[in-house]
Amino acid sequence: MRLLAAVLAVPAALLAWQWLSDTSTERKLAPIVSAIAGREVGVDCQTFWGALIDTRPRHGEVMFDENGIPEPRIFLTHKTCGRLDDFAGKGHHAELDCLATLDWSAQAPLNLGSPCYEKASPTIYALLTLAHEAYHTAGVHNEAFTNCFATQSMGYAASALGAPEEEALFVAAAMNVLLPFQHGSYRIDGCVRDSELDLNPKTPAFPTEVPIAPQNGKGGRRGLAAGA
Repeated sequence: MRLLAAVLAVPAALLAWQWLSDTSTERKLAPIVSAIAGREVGVDCQTFWGALIDTRPRHGEVMFDENGIPEPRIFLTHKTCGRLDDFAGKGHHAELDCLATLDWSAQAPLNLGSPCYEKASPTIYALLTLAHEAYHTAGVHNEAFTNCFATQSMGYAASALGAPEEEALFVAAAMNVLLPFQHGSYRIDGCVRDSELDLNPKTPAFPTEVPIAPQNGKGGRRGLAAGA
């Protein structure tokens, strides 16, 4: 009996540790998502065990009701939550160092499949997913528009998680370069300064406002930013 109890205690301890870890990550991310969405939003991190049986090709998700109103919660896959948790609280992220070495005056400073892309893109896409799903909770349905709006709040997400300003600006700039290369409905060419998707057209900064700040649900469905 003692042996059986000891054997059962191991998975129980693992489950408890995983739950505490996920809960801690959710608490870190929820205020950031809420600031971007302009309304109070919760975060659900997929469990390790859930990830083992999840075959859907996604990084995050927001559910909408029959009237097109989004739930005030976002779902993030285990891998996405883990990467964001690893990113949080650090003042330097080595995988992003190469972004500072790129020629940003070039037509395509960051190319798909390049060594820098391979190093930096997992972190870039994790931060994009966080902001992307936040804008869905603000009532944005169109995936391409959501990507554009999210890119404009990625710098804030990175900064709020502890990244220095330079890293935060580079992350958003890199994603803005990558937007035309996204697949299907997520692809967009017109996410540029002074376009109809520029959330702050009266300022010269794009895609990140300086000083860095969340966009508070701009571009979302009216009323949702006030919690309606």
